[in-house]
Amino acid sequence: MWKILLSVGVLLSLCSLAGCEAEDLGSLEALSRPYAGVYHCERLLLAGVDVTEDYRLSLELAYGGEMTVSYKTKYGQQDEWSGRYEVDETREEITMSVGEGSRTMSRTYRMEDGAIVVEENFLGRSLYAEFRPE
Repeated sequence: MWKILLSVGVLLSLCSLAGCEAEDLGSLEALSRPYAGVYHCERLLLAGVDVTEDYRLSLELAYGGEMTVSYKTKYGQQDEWSGRYEVDETREEITMSVGEGSRTMSRTYRMEDGAIVVEENFLGRSLYAEFRPE
């Protein structure tokens, strides 16, 4: 199970999530980035099996393009990753990046009805995660 958790963490970190900062909701920056905030994983499927109850995953998108992905298993294991993200509002996509220089990994995921939908092939198995804002 730790491999699944690590994989999900890596995928989420690729989403370039970062810690949110308190912002005045009336500011121009807050209005121009309605997607910034905390997202929780409401659905997590691995090879078609629902493992949502086994993991508590969250993504935090900060206004400056920083992101943080964190998880905690039902057994108490936890970790987090940081990276960067960029949203293409026209295409309704988010690109998340983790790492530095030539070791940077980036993935693009779709955004539907305010949710971030992650679909990946992980070690030959399908991985589906749906993150909704808090």
